[in-house]
Amino acid sequence: MADNKYDNQIALWKRQPRETDKAGVKYPHYTGKATIGGEQKKAAGWINTEKTKDTQPDISIKLSEFENKEEAPY
Repeated sequence: MADNKYDNQIALWKRQPRETDKAGVKYPHYTGKATIGGEQKKAAGWINTEKTKDTQPDISIKLSEFENKEEAPY
């Protein structure tokens, strides 16, 4: 269980382009971590640069589970 001090918070950092990035693939503008209900999750954020209406969100955030690298079949 994660530290309750940071429960229900998200921390994002601007993602830097990498040499392994593939052309034509949309990568998140921001990546980071979230602690929701005591569980740590990965967070990714995209800024809506093609916004056409004021009712559209300015940023979208997706939370996903951390991949356990110990269980990865290598």
